[in-house]
Amino acid sequence: MTDMGDGLVIGTQDIAQKDQLVLRALVRLLDGGVNIRARFSEQLAECNVVFVPSHWPYRFHAPCITVRLLDPADTGAALEQTADLTVATPLRMSNVIAVLQSATQRVHGATQFDPVKGQRALFDLLAERTRTAERRRAVVPVSGGQQIVFDFVQQLVHTSMPLEVLLSGAYTLGEPHRVSPVEEELIRSVPAHSLRHVLWSLAMRLAESRAGAPARPGWYRLLRWPDAIGLSSAGHPRLAALLTSRALSCEQLCAKSGVPEATVRWFLEASLALGLAVEESAPAVAAAAAVAAPVPAAKTPVPAAAPAGWLGNLRERLKLW
Repeated sequence: MTDMGDGLVIGTQDIAQKDQLVLRALVRLLDGGVNIRARFSEQLAECNVVFVPSHWPYRFHAPCITVRLLDPADTGAALEQTADLTVATPLRMSNVIAVLQSATQRVHGATQFDPVKGQRALFDLLAERTRTAERRRAVVPVSGGQQIVFDFVQQLVHTSMPLEVLLSGAYTLGEPHRVSPVEEELIRSVPAHSLRHVLWSLAMRLAESRAGAPARPGWYRLLRWPDAIGLSSAGHPRLAALLTSRALSCEQLCAKSGVPEATVRWFLEASLALGLAVEESAPAVAAAAAVAAPVPAAKTPVPAAAPAGWLGNLRERLKLW
């Protein structure tokens, strides 16, 4: 038997000929193209995914095919009764992509992930490409047969993963690549989330977990206020107010705000990634501090005391002070 590693070996049993032909063509087209490793096999004994006729008990249910998940090592026994999936017919690229992604995740199970590592990797990827003004769409494969499409033109994140799963970090990321014609279908068929919302949410979760942020020894200030999501975390409005008034270092910001260091650093990272904050040079910081320094009030001259004697009396009478 050929070893597919973390891939799928797909077969069919008693489904309509037209559906079988479509499935074969789609498997060849999709193999590796949307982070799904799959091949078609005539030998059911080596298949871990088999498309079979659906025997849905309800008369008016939309026509569909059952996708049975098997364990070839156990002579084709079903993994679990609840593991079976369904896919609507006629088969289309979008619904076949979705069902094969789910099958990959269920057949090979969830690996133990480091959530902070996953969150940090996604944040770094978003921050790097946003800072470099990356103005195109990119696909990032995700473990479990999923993928994320980043649209840096429309500032959107497209994925079939629920937002909570995306923010959880329970995955590993693959190497980004340009959107292919096959993946254009994915963009049209899955939910979209605000890229800025995702980046701020990741920054807040990383701050909560006290994840180490890059050391930034310079001075920084805000060019404009963050969006509502960026001000929704405790301490963020205070940090925004301080960085709007003048450039500060991380150490100064921690001391003046009373906000935990992790929150300060991740707030700054998100602000820099989104172009809300800039680093100031040391001379500019010194000049701004000099301008902001209070000017001492001018001393009012005190008139000299009048001499005593007849001259003083004369001045008093003539009001010559």
